[in-house]
Amino acid sequence: MRQRLSVSEPQVTADRPQSATSPPAIIWIAAGPLDGRTAEPVLAGLGLAMRWASGVTDVLTELRDRPTAICLLDCTRTGEALRIARSLRAEHPRAVLIGIVDPSRPESTVDAFRAGVFDVLPWPIVPWDLSAVIANAKDLAALSAAAPPERVEVSPYGVFGTSPAIRKVLELLPRVSPSRCPIVLYGERGTGREMLARAIHGHGRRGDAPFVSIDCSSATPQEIEDELFGGVSLRRAGGAEERRALERVTTESKLYRASGGTLFLVNLPEMPARVQAKLHRVLRDREVDITRERRRIELDIRPITAVEPGFEAVVEEGRLRRDLYERLSLIRIELPPLRQRREDVPFLVNHFLKEICRAGGMPLKTITRSGVTLLAALPWRGNAPELRAVLERLVLLTPHGSIRLEDVLSQVRIDGSEVAAAGGMSLRDARLRFERDYIASVVRQHHGRMGEAAAALGIQRTNLYRKLRQLSVVRQGPEPRG
Repeated sequence: MRQRLSVSEPQVTADRPQSATSPPAIIWIAAGPLDGRTAEPVLAGLGLAMRWASGVTDVLTELRDRPTAICLLDCTRTGEALRIARSLRAEHPRAVLIGIVDPSRPESTVDAFRAGVFDVLPWPIVPWDLSAVIANAKDLAALSAAAPPERVEVSPYGVFGTSPAIRKVLELLPRVSPSRCPIVLYGERGTGREMLARAIHGHGRRGDAPFVSIDCSSATPQEIEDELFGGVSLRRAGGAEERRALERVTTESKLYRASGGTLFLVNLPEMPARVQAKLHRVLRDREVDITRERRRIELDIRPITAVEPGFEAVVEEGRLRRDLYERLSLIRIELPPLRQRREDVPFLVNHFLKEICRAGGMPLKTITRSGVTLLAALPWRGNAPELRAVLERLVLLTPHGSIRLEDVLSQVRIDGSEVAAAGGMSLRDARLRFERDYIASVVRQHHGRMGEAAAALGIQRTNLYRKLRQLSVVRQGPEPRG
C-alpha cells in the first residue's frame, strides 16, 4: 500500500499558516510514453513516494485530496499534456507542475511553460536534476512556513515586521516615547514617519493630548505663519509697535492647540526664514504671549520632525536655520526604506491583502510564495504605499482566489516601476525573462561565487547550476584575489 502524503503549498494567507513539516505528495501524470518508474529510486532516496495518474479526470481526482501536490507531467507528446496542464492550472492553481520534456524539441519546453508549468526537466531524468527540483519545492514550502505566522506580527507601535532594521527602531521607541525631547524621524516618503510619530505620541505621557501636524509645503509663507502663530491680527504695523520679549500666538493657532501634546512638522525646509526664527524662539523660551488677553502661558510642546535623506545639505545651504535644526534633532531615529527590510515584505503583503479584501467586501485572496518572493525583490522606491497600490490592483484584476507569479509580473516591471498597459510578451515569457535577468544579477553581485549566489536566491547550489544551463545564463568568473 502506498503512503498517502501531503504537501505545504507556498501560499501566504492572513489567518492560516502553512507547514513545511510534511513531505510533498508526488504524482506522475502519464500523458505520453515515458516510464515514470525511473524516478522512483531518486524519490525513495528523498523519503518520498509517487502516485500515478493518467488523463484529466484521473489527475483531478488525485488532486481533490492533494491540491498542493508536485505533479510530474510527461510533455513529450504535447497535445494531451498541454490540455492536462491547462486544466490543472484552472482547477488547481496551487499544484506545482513540473514538465518532463524532450531536449531535442525545444518548442516543447516553450509550449510547456506557456501552458503553465512551474519548471521543466529534460528526459531522461538526471537524478541530481530531479533532486534539485524537489528540494527547491520543499525550500519554498519551508519559506512559506517561516512567514508570516498565524497573526501578522505587529509591534505595540503599529509597525510591521521582524527584520533587524525595524527591530533597531522598535528598541528605541519605549525609551523615547515617555520623554519630551524633540525627535527627528529620518527616512524616505512612505516609510511610515507620521504613523510612527503618532505611535510615539500615543504611547507617551501625552497620549491624551493633541497631536497637531503642519505641512510647510502646502501653503504660502504667510499662511504657514498664520497657521502656527495665529491670524492677521498678529502682524506688526511696521516697526512702530514696541518689541515684545516673547512671541505672540492666538488661541486658534496650532502652537497653542499643540500645548501639552505633539507638534508634527513635515517639509521643514519650506518654512520661511522669518517663521523659522520665530519657531526657534518659541521652542527656546517655552513661553508665549496670548494676544488680546494680555497674559503669557508656558508652551509645553514636543516637536517631532519628519525629514528625508540628504537633509544635512539643506542646513549647509542655509535653507534651514542650524540653531532650529539642532533644537529639533536632540533624538534622531532612522526609518529604513522597504528595500532594506525585505524580510518584512511578507508581513506587509499579508496585512494589506487582508485590509484591502475586507474594505472591498470580498473573500480573502492569497498569494503564492513565488509571488511574494518577486515582490520582496523589487526596489519599492515609493515604499509601503507603492506596495499597497500594486496589491490593490492585483486584488481587483486577478480573477482567481490565489495571486500567482504571473499575476504579479503583469502589474510590475523588473525594475520596480509599474508596467505599461500594453505588453509585448506572454506572462510565461515575462516570467522566464525575469528569472533569467534576476539570477544573472545575483550571480554578478556575488562575483560568480555560486554558493553565495544560491544562498541569496534561497535555492540549492545544484538547482542554481541547472537554472543557469536551462536559461542560458552566462556565468561570471570569481572575483580575483589579491
